[in-house]
Amino acid sequence: MELEVATVASGWHDVLSVFSRGEPARVATRHGICFDIPGLTVWLRNPADLTPPQGYLYPELIKDYRDRIFGEQRESSLLYQRLRRWVAADGSPIDQFEQATEMLRQDEHSRSAVFSMWRPEEDLGGRFPVSPVGGALRIVGDDLVLFLTARSVDVWVGFVPELLTFAQLASDAALALGLRGSRICYHSWSMHLYEVDFLTYLAGAR
Repeated sequence: MELEVATVASGWHDVLSVFSRGEPARVATRHGICFDIPGLTVWLRNPADLTPPQGYLYPELIKDYRDRIFGEQRESSLLYQRLRRWVAADGSPIDQFEQATEMLRQDEHSRSAVFSMWRPEEDLGGRFPVSPVGGALRIVGDDLVLFLTARSVDVWVGFVPELLTFAQLASDAALALGLRGSRICYHSWSMHLYEVDFLTYLAGAR
């Protein structure tokens, strides 16, 4: 399933509406019953608009997630370590995102500006495996496109902070490359909404 949205603010509501009009799978997990849409792809047309959605209940999580990439939590953030300080075989750190951006600066037609955040020796069977698992950068026309693949995302809680943070990354990279703008192609293997939150959403939508 594919969905195109204008901004994170409007797109969150668009994604939520898919759960009420579609037929998501009902899954029992260790965290409770949830509704799951496997393989949902969301195209974000305007990542530069970082306005949070109206009605999103966890604004503190937006700050928390941003701090993991841009702020004071970087040193302890697994996400930051994987993306900006990947440990190579020789022990040296690799800033994958910076190298991917630089690759496009050298060759705007490159299809190899790829980054990974999944370490199988740590994440396969891990208690809190990382998500997103990886992505890529491409220049398409006059825009930078950030392709991001998520292992799993809770639409009610984690989707907004995650998308807003990577939206800023994409916007900053586009500016650094002198491009007109950016877009995001966000693909999740498990886009889910827990039953209790689904009921809260339905009550508020009436």
